[in-house]
Amino acid sequence: MIQESKILQWKSEGLPGDSLSMENSVMIFNTSKTPFLIDPNAKATKWLKVHFASEKNLEIISHTHPKFQTTFELSLRFGKVLIIEELDQIDPMLFPTLRKDLLM
Repeated sequence: MIQESKILQWKSEGLPGDSLSMENSVMIFNTSKTPFLIDPNAKATKWLKVHFASEKNLEIISHTHPKFQTTFELSLRFGKVLIIEELDQIDPMLFPTLRKDLLM
């Protein structure tokens, strides 16, 4: 499903080399659904930050940040990659996006 060169690139960016991490990474980039990661040890988050660091379309925000809703809406509008950290529960505001019920 993925080229070996892409896997080597991901490993050089800090992705753990275990098979579960590799399978999850392939799914993140090859799914039609919204990727939703539960990452208690923050290894995937660190890798994604490095992976998208060169691109200008990465937003990282905490769910408790005062401008969370604005950042979320702007990320959707402009097609940015959004990493939401420290999410204890899923806000109902996120449901339409996770279900892809949005009209563009």
